[in-house]
Amino acid sequence: MCLLLSVFLNKFIAPKTFPYFGLSALVFPVLFIVNLIFTAFWLIKRDRVSIIFLIITVLLFFPFQKYVHFRGHYEKKNAPNMLKIITYNTHYGNKEKNLKELDEYILKQNADIVFFQEIYTRQWRSSEALLTDHYNAVFDLVGISSKYPIINKQKIILPGKGYACLADISLEDDTLRCFNLYLEPMSLKKSLFKPESTDDVTVKTKAVTEKLSDGFKKHQVQADILSRYIQESPYPVIVCGDFNSVPMSYEYFLIKDGLQDVFEQSGRGLGMTFYDYFYPIRIDCIFIDGNKFISKDCYVDKSVKFSDHYPVVAEIQIK
Repeated sequence: MCLLLSVFLNKFIAPKTFPYFGLSALVFPVLFIVNLIFTAFWLIKRDRVSIIFLIITVLLFFPFQKYVHFRGHYEKKNAPNMLKIITYNTHYGNKEKNLKELDEYILKQNADIVFFQEIYTRQWRSSEALLTDHYNAVFDLVGISSKYPIINKQKIILPGKGYACLADISLEDDTLRCFNLYLEPMSLKKSLFKPESTDDVTVKTKAVTEKLSDGFKKHQVQADILSRYIQESPYPVIVCGDFNSVPMSYEYFLIKDGLQDVFEQSGRGLGMTFYDYFYPIRIDCIFIDGNKFISKDCYVDKSVKFSDHYPVVAEIQIK
C-alpha cells in the first residue's frame, strides 16, 4: 500500500535525491491490480479495512488512466482545424523493405506531423529516403516530418545518450513549436531477466536496480534541459517522443508541467507502447498545450510491428 502511494512522490522528489521511487512508478500497473484484488477480497469479507482499500483505489484510479482507457470507438466528425500526430520509435528500421513499408504506413495514415526516434539521419538523405514530399527536420536519432512548412529547426544538445530536436511549423495563421525527444535508454539486456540460479536472482536484481537508478538520474538532467526549452517557447508546443520512462515518473511530470497528456485526455484501450520484454510498458507519449489544442483521440496502433515499439496516433484540434 505504501509502495503504491509512493508513486505520487515522484512529482516532488528528484532521482538524484532518491532514485528508487522511480521503481514504484515502473511497477505501478501491477501493484494497482494487486490492490484491486485485495479491495475485492475485503469487500466480500465485509471487513472495515475494505474502506481504506476502497479509498486508496479511488485515489489511484486517476493515475491509472495514464495507462488504460475504456472509451469506445472514436467517430470522426470532420471537425475544422484538426491535426493528426504520430510518434514512433522505429528502432533503427533501416532495411529497404521496412523503410518502404513504414513510408506507406505513414502516408496511409495521412498524418500531419510525425515524430521519429531511433532512426538514422541518412534515411532522409538517400534515394530511398522517407517522406520525401514532406518538410523534414532530422538530427542524429530523432526526426520531425511535417506536411506544413518548417520555418526553423534546431538540435537540442543533451548529455549522455539522449537526443532531442525542435521544429517550428507554420500553419495558415499559427506557428507551432514541436519537440521530439529520446531520453537516455536504460540499456537493459534480456539476459538480466533470465537468472540461472537462486544466487543469480540476487545478483541480477541488483544489476537491474542499479541500471534503472542510474538511468533515472541521467533522465533528471536531460529533462531539466528539455523543460527549460519547452517553458521558454514563444509558440504553443507539441511534445512527443520516447521517454524511456513511464507515467508517474519524475521526468514525466517535469516535462509535462503545464501540458496535457493526450492519452490521458482521450486515450482508447491499453496505452502500452513497448512490448519487447515480457512486461509491456508505456514509454512513448504525446503532450500538448491545453490552451491551444483540444485532445480528440489517441490510441496505440498495435497492428504495426516494424519495431519493438508501437506507434502512438493522436488527433488534436486547434482552438
